[in-house]
Amino acid sequence: MSNTAKSTTPTVPSAVESKDWTKAPTPELQSGSEDEASVLDAKTKERRRRKQVKREEKQRREEAERRAREEAERKAKEEAERQVREQAEKERAEVQRRAAEVAARQRAMAQEASRKRAREEPEAGPVGEVR
Repeated sequence: MSNTAKSTTPTVPSAVESKDWTKAPTPELQSGSEDEASVLDAKTKERRRRKQVKREEKQRREEAERRAREEAERKAKEEAERQVREQAEKERAEVQRRAAEVAARQRAMAQEASRKRAREEPEAGPVGEVR
C-alpha cells in the first residue's frame, strides 16, 4: 500500500479551485501595504484633527478668560471713577454748604451792625435841635 501523506494544515485553494472567488487571495490584498498605509493615513488625519479641535477649544477658552479679565478690569476702573466722582461731588456740596453758612453769618452780622448803628444814631429831627 502506498503511503499518501496528507497534510493537517489547510491549504488555501487557488482562485480556480475556490467556489467563492471573492475569498481568493489576490496580490494586492496579500501585501496589505496599501491598506495599512491608508489606515495609518486615516489615523494620522484623525489624530491631527483632534489636536486641532483641542487647540481651537483652548484658544476659545483663553479668549473667553481674557475677555472676562478685561471686563472685570473695565468694571473695576469704572467703579473707581464713579467713587472719585461721588467723592468730588460730596466735597463740592460741602464747600457750597460752608459758603452758604458763611454768607448767612455775614448777612446776619451786617443786619446786626445796621440795627446797632440805628440805635446809636440820634433820630434825625429838625435841623439844629440836639437832644
